[in-house]
Amino acid sequence: MPLGRGARMGLGFVGVAGLLAAAGLALTMAPSEDPAADPGRSAAAEAAPAAESRPAGGLSGRAGQLAQGDAEALIQVHDALKAAPGPVQDASPAAEPLTEDQLNAWLDDLAGLASGFRRFGPVDRSRVMELVGLGLGRMTVNPVPDRWIEALTPSAELLTVGLADASPAVRAEAAEVLGQVWSWQPGAPIWPDAERTVATWKNRLHTPLLSLLDDPEPGVRLAAVITLGKLPIDAMAEPAVARLADDVPAVRMQVLTSFAHRRDILTDDEVLPLLFDPESPVALAAQFVLKARGLDDDLIGLAKLLHHPRADLRVSAIAQIERREDIDPIVWLDRLSRDEDERVRTQAMEALSRLSSPDARRRLAEMAASDPSQTIRDAARRVLDDLTADLPPLPGSPDLYPRAN
Repeated sequence: MPLGRGARMGLGFVGVAGLLAAAGLALTMAPSEDPAADPGRSAAAEAAPAAESRPAGGLSGRAGQLAQGDAEALIQVHDALKAAPGPVQDASPAAEPLTEDQLNAWLDDLAGLASGFRRFGPVDRSRVMELVGLGLGRMTVNPVPDRWIEALTPSAELLTVGLADASPAVRAEAAEVLGQVWSWQPGAPIWPDAERTVATWKNRLHTPLLSLLDDPEPGVRLAAVITLGKLPIDAMAEPAVARLADDVPAVRMQVLTSFAHRRDILTDDEVLPLLFDPESPVALAAQFVLKARGLDDDLIGLAKLLHHPRADLRVSAIAQIERREDIDPIVWLDRLSRDEDERVRTQAMEALSRLSSPDARRRLAEMAASDPSQTIRDAARRVLDDLTADLPPLPGSPDLYPRAN
């Protein structure tokens, strides 16, 4: 709910303090596993597109080595994607377009990686995810050869398998790479048919990513929140907000950090309870977010009362709400009128009855019809009857033209 009339503000200190706090907590969240041990294939991985089932037949050279799980070939692919062509070897790879030969080699490498993915250990499977991201990044530089579109399907298949991998490190790396996919565009003008292909390619990766929000590994859940936070479509990013209830502080912190500037997704009403988070860094981050959205210290203090664990302190907020002129009292009283404590709802109902507002009457009518307490329902009906009796007669009513005796 909008809590005040203050203008929305920039997120300068939230972007710094929030991210730093989240990063500090996240350092403790890295999934632990033995790099030399492969925990085996998970049930989710079995259900994912079986990229590793592709036969190695027809693959030769480096692609054939990749199909056999050769870790040295991974290094060669990495060097090939990072290297700048020609005499400008020291140039930034992001500024160097792929040549046609390089793209053809990358397409062959993708086939080899798909065929041999399960032959790599978990550390090297994470490197495969990194290579997919590196290849996608190189294809954003203009000009890109015409065959760029052929890299989309194998890239998506590898990412999908990575998102369902038995290793949490691989799942987290796949999610991180996916963060660059939402804004990805090829380094060339494209026709509408190709635009639809790109959009479909992006959409197919959304569903497997959502499953990571319930991942047993906190670091993977955190990576999924970060990736969804980069998704520009609100309806597709919104599921990440459910992790505000995560039992790990770093994940809750990341939701605040990723969606601090997206008020339509992360509402003030969802941020307010975190002012009482048991972890002080999370509570402080919630306060930073609300300040950046235009709430001053007084309003934040009042907001804290609305969500205070003690019912008597929540009741005390009502008098303050009625005295203030810089907020919309209906919004605040509406929240208190839905409180779990009957005493709070009763006081909120009485405050609403003192407001001559259609919104106040509408909420009173709702309370009269559906409040859990029979006492409050009856009281709300009496208030509505009294308010109706005090209204002036409607135009055309006989009461406007009293008859003489």
